[in-house]
Amino acid sequence: MEQKNYGKGFSIASLVLGILSIVPILPVGGIVAAIVGLILGINGKKKLQEQGEPYGMATAGIVLSIIGLAGCVLVMVLCGGIVAATGVAASR
Repeated sequence: MEQKNYGKGFSIASLVLGILSIVPILPVGGIVAAIVGLILGINGKKKLQEQGEPYGMATAGIVLSIIGLAGCVLVMVLCGGIVAATGVAASR
């Protein structure tokens, strides 16, 4: 019986979503892409490790998703701070 290799597909999807989460289009879309990429990367890495296959692409997807998630959160916090600062300045 042929064994399906879903780990490779998960790894590729994780890598693509990790790259998309870094591209500064919209922070909210980046957060969603990063979270999904992180989940797929972890699942893909587990499946590939069980099969004894190389899992470098899954690791790269996980790392890029973490960087993208951190970057999106940082951008949202900075934007919130700027909006709050301008709101306080405008009310004076």
